[in-house]
Amino acid sequence: MGETDRPGFGEVLRGHRRAARLTLEQLAEVSGVSARTLSDMERGRSKGPQARTVTALADALKLAEGGRARLIELARDGRLRDHWTRRSGGLCELPRSVEDFTGRAEELIWLSELVYTESAPGVGVVGLVTGSAGLGKTTFAVRAAHSVRPSFPDGVLFLELFGMSQQPLAADDALRLLLRALGVADQHVPGDPHERASLYRSQLSDKRVLVVLDNAASEEQVRALLPGGGASRALITTRRLLAGLEGVRRLVLGPLPLPESTELLTGILGERSARDEESTLARLAELCGGLPLALRIIGNRLLSRPDWDAAQLAARLTDEERRLEQFKAGDLKIANAFGMSYEQLADSTRRVFRNLAAIPGRDFDAALTAVAAGIPIEDAWDALDELVDLGLLQDGAAGRYRFHDLVRLFARDRLQQEESAAGRQALTQRMTSWLLRTATMSGRWFEPGYALPYRPDPDLAVLSSAEEADEWLRVNVDNRLGAMRAAADSGRPSLVLDCAESMHWFSDRWAHSPHCRRSSRWERMPPAPSVIWRSKRPS
Repeated sequence: MGETDRPGFGEVLRGHRRAARLTLEQLAEVSGVSARTLSDMERGRSKGPQARTVTALADALKLAEGGRARLIELARDGRLRDHWTRRSGGLCELPRSVEDFTGRAEELIWLSELVYTESAPGVGVVGLVTGSAGLGKTTFAVRAAHSVRPSFPDGVLFLELFGMSQQPLAADDALRLLLRALGVADQHVPGDPHERASLYRSQLSDKRVLVVLDNAASEEQVRALLPGGGASRALITTRRLLAGLEGVRRLVLGPLPLPESTELLTGILGERSARDEESTLARLAELCGGLPLALRIIGNRLLSRPDWDAAQLAARLTDEERRLEQFKAGDLKIANAFGMSYEQLADSTRRVFRNLAAIPGRDFDAALTAVAAGIPIEDAWDALDELVDLGLLQDGAAGRYRFHDLVRLFARDRLQQEESAAGRQALTQRMTSWLLRTATMSGRWFEPGYALPYRPDPDLAVLSSAEEADEWLRVNVDNRLGAMRAAADSGRPSLVLDCAESMHWFSDRWAHSPHCRRSSRWERMPPAPSVIWRSKRPS
């Protein structure tokens, strides 16, 4: 007979009472133990009564020595089991939620579905919430855990894993904390990591517990902390994608839409918001880029300085050169949040991150990344993967990447602080030259009778057809126009004129684009044959 098949104290007590032909009330009267307490024992609600209570019951039932010893042993086992499974008060308690929590309705529905979803036997249900710094992953997880707390009668545990620190919480230490929170005494926590993880899974297997693992560092850190099946659930938050975790349900947390951002800022300001125009609050929310942390900082700044004018703060935030430094309030600073992710990067990837801030357009691909960083394109792909994994870049369709506006400002600040003026100038010239020469080569595809060089510049993007050239010019229009401005400002007219002249035939294909009107001043410039690059036309 296995341990779980053994009859408990209550079952054996009920058998002895019936054998003695005593009702519950009669046994209560003879033993001096209340009928309610006896009922709790027989139902299994009290598995391990004290020794004097067991002695009184054995005397009342007139048990022989063997029966008496058996009842005392079961009571002792029940007390030990209660000690092991009783949660230790105060350990891994769920933090309080914020009163002004706003939005995330679809995400809260996602978690509710996670709670009640069915899974195959032995498969634990795990939710993974990912997103970049400042998006409020912890705030969301705490609010969501409070909302579903009634569904977990055996408790909700919260554990900070310190994933962005230099020393994340080790999995073995995390298991010890969680086992203590589940009621396992220190002396009963196994020293062997595998045994410790096995005990943890067994503790969760017959309970309904929600375990919130906040700020995870890696797959290795959390694997041992996941339930092995049953009704318990785990919810993980992390800046990393943790792509190696199998069988988890993923939720990517994004910026708040502008209406919800404005609502959150209004909620943070409370009564003070009545003094400010709605358009001003909307403008402040827009400048925060949908990041709850940024909205919290701006709201707290206004609350702590009642005489400040919200419109003046919005005007200060409009200045990109000084915007990032405005996002600080007490110990809250948006740059610190980004900095924790930045510190996780390898030195080579930090350099890529900084240099990407000098790209003039809104998005870019691996080829332009390689030019900006001065590295092979294979290394550029690796760096981009690492930046996306940590939420410092957003990846989109067709291999294009982009910064969040505030992350771009942080990257620009790192470039200013960690790169010399000469290095920054060389970076700008390198990118400007590459962009305009590639644009010039692309534009030549559409000039009738024009022969492209037999051996194009090996440093430029490989464009083997007019369709590829058309696509490159369209997706890189912001980068191209920014490069033209940079070349003009730095006194390199030949690059500007070559590019503008080559766009003549392509512009007919995109005549109604607003970008054509923005670049028309370049195309109206008179040609300068002495500086316009041409390959030999066919005779």
